[in-house]
Amino acid sequence: MDYPLKTLSQLRPILVGFRKKAGLTQKDVAARLGISQQSYAAFEANPEAASVERLVRVLRLVDVEIKLGAPEDKTGPVAAKAVPRPARTPAAARMSSAAKPSPESKRTRTTPAAAAPQRQSPARSKSREHW
Repeated sequence: MDYPLKTLSQLRPILVGFRKKAGLTQKDVAARLGISQQSYAAFEANPEAASVERLVRVLRLVDVEIKLGAPEDKTGPVAAKAVPRPARTPAAARMSSAAKPSPESKRTRTTPAAAAPQRQSPARSKSREHW
């Protein structure tokens, strides 16, 4: 049976349903993944924030395959429609002439690195599980 996924909010109940259909608890799935039950519960509570790699790993564990495809109607596959794209212009061309920096301001402008202190990324906890 196919379960079309149109929004990320549909992902959680689908994951829970497949896990239960496989007869597995969160603890069982976590043990097979080599993570804590709390880590798996957090994943299952918010699967839309997880990486595709993690999602595929969990779906494979509960014996679910993913099929990607275009939606079909009753008459067959949807015909691709050619929709013209707006021409992409460089950022400078999109700026109004009043907003463009003058050649003089380019020479005297400070670089962002010199103007603001570097931000450091927060240190990761050593106890945090990565799977």
